[in-house]
Amino acid sequence: MKSQAGNDFDAKVQISAERRGIEYIFENDRVFNRQELGGVKLTKQQVEDLNLGKAIFVEDMKRKDGEYFSSFVKLDPQSGRPAYTRYNPDSPEGDREIYIPKEINGVKLTGEERDALREGRTIFLNDMVTRRGEEFSSYIRADLETGRLSYAKTMDGFEQREQFKIPAELWGRTLTATERAQLQDGKAVLIEGMIGFDKKPFAQYVKANFNTGRLDYYNEDPTRKRDASQRNVVAQAQERRQSQGQGQQNRKPKGQSVG
Repeated sequence: MKSQAGNDFDAKVQISAERRGIEYIFENDRVFNRQELGGVKLTKQQVEDLNLGKAIFVEDMKRKDGEYFSSFVKLDPQSGRPAYTRYNPDSPEGDREIYIPKEINGVKLTGEERDALREGRTIFLNDMVTRRGEEFSSYIRADLETGRLSYAKTMDGFEQREQFKIPAELWGRTLTATERAQLQDGKAVLIEGMIGFDKKPFAQYVKANFNTGRLDYYNEDPTRKRDASQRNVVAQAQERRQSQGQGQQNRKPKGQSVG
């Protein structure tokens, strides 16, 4: 085959269920030759680091639905595909480097709030928006190992929950370190090669339910439509708050005239 740069190359070609498109797997240690991720141009050093098995941090990538996100990225040693996590997989356990987002459910965080979450402290946020468009308030704390955010109605609510750990194996299929990390991070992961009761292999999306302490299984990615609908209601709530604020600014005070 011929690359965009005009160079000849050989690779295995397969359909990616995650990306819903064609991807290339290289025999020579699966060389990563992409120049950008999520619309963000990578530096030469970042590409070299990925090919050396190191993790990099990429800010403001863009998903297909238009959402921007930032993440640590490292190539999966088995598939050669980029794996995205909220924590630096190269940092040691017990002293993880985690990423705290700039906003949570439509509410922008201050520098002090992001520092508090990064240090394992609890913050309280008002006026967040649920998937159904309802505003809510909550205490929030970050898991210092995975970067996953937890919510509780009270300060004691975090201690009342048992920490659910992802098992090493599902239905006879040993999970990779990347798959376990993504599941522990709350992501839906397509797990192929599981063996059912009929001794036949099957594949399903798996997602951890931290409220019930179990794994849920889906035929389709459960986060795709949900995330899109949540972003829509968040945007609508933000526009509604902005219009209300402008209306209050333009409202004529009693006993005064607007010049």
